[in-house]
Amino acid sequence: MARGASPWRPLLNAAVDEWRSTPFYRASRASSPPSRIALFGHDVRVGDARRGREIATGHWRIATERLSGQHLIPWGAAHPSSHFTSRLHSFSWLIDLAALGAEAHPRIAQLLERWQSGFGQWHEAAWAPELTAERLYAWLCHARPAFETKGQARTQLLQSFGWQAHHLMAAWKDLRAPHLRIKTGAALTLAGLAIGDEGERIAEQGVELLEEACSTQFHPDGGHLSRSPEALAEALADLISIDDALARGGFETPRLIRETIPRAAQLLRLLRLGDGGLACFHGGSEGSAASLESILKEAGAGMPAFRFATQSGYQHLSAGDSVVVMDVGGAPPPAHGERAHASALAFELSTGRDRLIVNVGAARELAPDWRAAARATNGHSTLALDDSLSAEFSKPKRGRGAAYPLEFAFSSKRMEEEDGVHIEARHEGYREEFGFVHRRFLFMDKEGRNVRGADELGRPLNDGKSPNLQAIPFAVRFHLHPSVRAEWAAPREPRLITPGGAIWRLRTDATRVAIEDSIYLAGRQDYADKPRQETSQIVLSGAADPNGSGEGPPNRLRWALQRID
Repeated sequence: MARGASPWRPLLNAAVDEWRSTPFYRASRASSPPSRIALFGHDVRVGDARRGREIATGHWRIATERLSGQHLIPWGAAHPSSHFTSRLHSFSWLIDLAALGAEAHPRIAQLLERWQSGFGQWHEAAWAPELTAERLYAWLCHARPAFETKGQARTQLLQSFGWQAHHLMAAWKDLRAPHLRIKTGAALTLAGLAIGDEGERIAEQGVELLEEACSTQFHPDGGHLSRSPEALAEALADLISIDDALARGGFETPRLIRETIPRAAQLLRLLRLGDGGLACFHGGSEGSAASLESILKEAGAGMPAFRFATQSGYQHLSAGDSVVVMDVGGAPPPAHGERAHASALAFELSTGRDRLIVNVGAARELAPDWRAAARATNGHSTLALDDSLSAEFSKPKRGRGAAYPLEFAFSSKRMEEEDGVHIEARHEGYREEFGFVHRRFLFMDKEGRNVRGADELGRPLNDGKSPNLQAIPFAVRFHLHPSVRAEWAAPREPRLITPGGAIWRLRTDATRVAIEDSIYLAGRQDYADKPRQETSQIVLSGAADPNGSGEGPPNRLRWALQRID
């Protein structure tokens, strides 16, 4: 329960849920069903046809979970988790089935008809506002074949659609997180336009939610407050879809939405690696390069390119065919930190179209337990002190809700010299518990063939001497993409080989260098059948003097990645 919340809130919510389950509530939602869908949405994302073919044949997978056996209709089967069930009800998978084109039309109609017959009047879990928003958006963008059939099934589907639209109009205030208002605003806008004249109030509410989100959820540099590249891509796609729908419906898109689109698009470009996918930070995956290309094409040229997102806290370095994206920001605001990671000063590196150094990541469809594990600092390519977190997480109250990372001090600066680009960044996430400030120096030369760095742990002079004299272990981790092969070129000198033939050598002054097992949870659609992939990591270990300054060993560790092919 949130601080200051009324103790009667759970009872009130239960009463509201009970009221919504009655025939009287259903009757109050809409006097009559729409006779047709007046306008369908255009989703600028690109579906995964391979996953769509699996769904067409009754094989269902959502991230790391699968439905055992073959099920043309999935809702009556035994599901592996409640999360899996929720994702089924969201219809977020419909874009992949629709990617098959006309051959999938009968299957789309069948799935919507069967869902409607079981859940179309009311279901407490399936009609949660965030699931209803996703479902309506997916239906209006990808389920046109189901709404253009003839007979009683179509009439009932239109009735259910009308009920859900009016329900979402009444229930959007129950959304558990503010970022969900973007998808909800998009769904309400599309639903209102689809209903026609009688849906004007619904569309107005949707546009109002989107305007509010554009004014409060985005930094001036275009980044989303969650600091998640994947959340930014999702929000931008929704805004573009609504801009298109309003234009086709004969309405002018509000200025706030129009101005947010180019800013968000420009930051999204900064967050891409060489393969066209996203850098994986703060609860996200690589995404689909095809979808991102489509989103950015629809967004237009927009603003001039930049390499440092001041408010969003990201640095972008690129030279030759190498790209680095580095997290130099602090914790998101608590309301937007539900999936934020303790990833201070982590970076990802791509060479050509191959990813080399990555973070573990957390694909959007992952179950909550995997997402929680991926938030730890040791799942990122950065320094972890005594295997602890670089950002302390608040504890969920009474075992409920999400843990949000707490604020900590950080800073960074960028220097572009003749020899290349230098980044210097620091954070104080370890200061309270261990007395250290972590400083990371990163350099990329002008050819993109050398990426060098140093990690320092220093005790601020103002804090005085630490009474603890025992050395504190730390590790600098470089998680490797599953496509990268790691081998020993010489003792304490790993060699990294990418599928494209690039060979990188890692040198360091660390006292211990190891190649260890790791895992990757951010796979894109090309290998979505293996979202949980085994991989490797290079671990550089040391032990810090509690009173060290960080200006030299043992509190300073240097490393260098050099391309040698």
